[in-house]
Amino acid sequence: IVHGITMDATPSYVWDNEYWETFHHGYKEPPVTNADTIAKINPKTKIIFSLRDPIDRMRSAYQYFCKVGAWRCDKPITPEKYHNLVVEAVDKFNNCLKNNTVRGCAYSTETHQLATHLYASIYHVYIIDFMKVFPRDQLYVLKMEERISDPATSANNLCDFLEIPRFPEELTDSFNERKGGRNQLADEMKLPYVLTETTELLEEFFKPYLRDLVHLLGDEKWYWKRPH
Repeated sequence: IVHGITMDATPSYVWDNEYWETFHHGYKEPPVTNADTIAKINPKTKIIFSLRDPIDRMRSAYQYFCKVGAWRCDKPITPEKYHNLVVEAVDKFNNCLKNNTVRGCAYSTETHQLATHLYASIYHVYIIDFMKVFPRDQLYVLKMEERISDPATSANNLCDFLEIPRFPEELTDSFNERKGGRNQLADEMKLPYVLTETTELLEEFFKPYLRDLVHLLGDEKWYWKRPH
């Protein structure tokens, strides 16, 4: 008998629950999420969250979705076009909050602007839903920037969490070298910079949600050195 680990790396499992409004008409929040479904199918599942600075993540999502054609962007992409989309996304979310909870708006399809994925960066909402149905020792929250700066330590910590042998150092180094060219973007798909007003708008928007994340996880590193 061969014993192994079955893994799936689908970020959208965390936030993508877009049919709940159809199945639960009139509800302000989803009564069931993907966390509930996963816990029901396999209550021993271990969940790994890889969190990135939410503002950096939005920029990356915008570039990526333009690249793969998931969102029909107006090329070439520019800081000004991106800023307009960010303003639209922030306005959508804040307008939703006038009549709904943060959780309801995070899951609401009315706020789901694919171009920036702003809603998906409100991390604490989704993590709480997994905490409701999984023991804390089955959840691992990884800071993406730490994985990039120290991949060997991150890999070892993940192996410990999964209760599997650590990888040999030479194997980890080889993997990181091969992975370096992944997801490279052509120049026309890269934002050369982000406008100062875009960053300031997003930093103000994310302030309360980063505070909630820090409170939830108990570590100020989740501010990503952003104003709070």
